[in-house]
Amino acid sequence: MELSLVEVRVLGSLIEKQLTTPEYYPLTLNSMLTACNQTSNRNPVVAYTQQQLSVAIDGLRTQHRLARVVFAGSGSRVDRYKHIVDERLGLSPAEISVLGILLLRGAQTVGEIKGRTERMYPFASLDHVERALDRLADPTVAPDLDEYPDERDSGMLATARRTDATLEPAIEGYQRPWDGPLVVRVPRQPGQKEGRIMHTLGGPVDLEALAAMGTTPAMSIAGGSGRTDRVAAVEAELAVMREEFAALRAEFEAFRQQF
Repeated sequence: MELSLVEVRVLGSLIEKQLTTPEYYPLTLNSMLTACNQTSNRNPVVAYTQQQLSVAIDGLRTQHRLARVVFAGSGSRVDRYKHIVDERLGLSPAEISVLGILLLRGAQTVGEIKGRTERMYPFASLDHVERALDRLADPTVAPDLDEYPDERDSGMLATARRTDATLEPAIEGYQRPWDGPLVVRVPRQPGQKEGRIMHTLGGPVDLEALAAMGTTPAMSIAGGSGRTDRVAAVEAELAVMREEFAALRAEFEAFRQQF
């Protein structure tokens, strides 16, 4: 699974709004545009268009199967969109909130993740965040049933029985519906007090290359320097231009086939 930059932002925004403002969720395309382009709690800040979001949500729905459209019906004039990360990847609300904040704000420390997920999921301690990260890093580790208060005895979770309040180790033969880590831990870099965590939904993270560079990618540093912010903005603009070109090429091909 390798999401584009726009798909990463759309998915992170859907997760955030589901957990923080459920009364306005699922999102319309307009509300999704506002969520993606907001200037607070985002790194980098972007200015996507509705067309770009339409392409991204279509990719999340059809290619990656991480989102779904809720078609407009009686009493509703526009379609709305929701993520299905819980169904597709079998994640708990705690795990989804951690993944969501990483999608929205790039690489972060454990403490930053705990503070920034407060409105999405109230982790009791840093240790609880660490345990969620360990589970996101290994699909063979059983989910924590305490994070499914209404589903303890149902379906997928029936094979993940707990014996105590600690993180359960890998169960022989157990496998969640995804391969490889969803997050990776980046070793502490020069000038940093702690290591950081990155998501892998945008593609594999080359930890050896990061170590050789002595820093994490500009796109992934939360609260980076002015220089890294500028680099991040350029990378975001390049991604936008690529997707706009792809959309224009598809439209041209469709037009040409009419003649």
